[in-house]
Amino acid sequence: MNHRGICLLLAAACLLLSGCSLERGYSSVEPHENRYWESNDNDILRAESYQDFVNAILLLVEQHEETGTIRLYLSDVDYSTALTLVKNACTEVREDTATGSYCLETLDFDMEELRDSYYQVQLLPEYRRTAEDLEAIVETASSSAIYELLIAAHEEGRPSLTVRYAYLAEERETLLANILQLQLELEGVEAPPEEAGEQAPVEEGAEILPQRQLPEGRAPWEIHLYPPEGDSSIIEIFLQPQEAT
Repeated sequence: MNHRGICLLLAAACLLLSGCSLERGYSSVEPHENRYWESNDNDILRAESYQDFVNAILLLVEQHEETGTIRLYLSDVDYSTALTLVKNACTEVREDTATGSYCLETLDFDMEELRDSYYQVQLLPEYRRTAEDLEAIVETASSSAIYELLIAAHEEGRPSLTVRYAYLAEERETLLANILQLQLELEGVEAPPEEAGEQAPVEEGAEILPQRQLPEGRAPWEIHLYPPEGDSSIIEIFLQPQEAT
């Protein structure tokens, strides 16, 4: 293993902290945020705006609830408009948030209008991750911590690592390229002499591949970002091949 190369990579990652960061679009919702619960019924959440509703859904998803009820209080909003709002919020959570895109397969709901623009929504999530998967996510302040976590996971022989970071300290392409470079270092792959110099910059949109070949029988780590598009804040890395299902 080239320890010098790993140290240089980690040092470069630390320097990225001084640069501009890409803020997350969504933050984790605290489970006991009192303003999201009905005062007389702790089994029912309440929302008074679109963002409140999105946050209430996230609270249920982050707790891996099999179902959940949200009362949506809106003034002068008819059923059709409220239904569109609920559909859009469910789509946003499932596709555009880190937690939702990571663990949700589908997010269906039933909705009824009770009185005075008061709508009750029962969420029916279907998960593709277990509650244990969610609990196993490593929380970090910066994406630059991923490299050190990967070294530890590799040394411990762990099959995968999932990290949620508060902000992205480098561009997505840089993060992916550095992870592939780290794998090469950990696999003990030395750079050929002709690659010792500075590499040409990668064009925007180009696929990033390791410049060196891995040993026979080894493949690049499988990496997934959540959400896949936009500002991601969860990264899942498989250090060992997944079993075919």
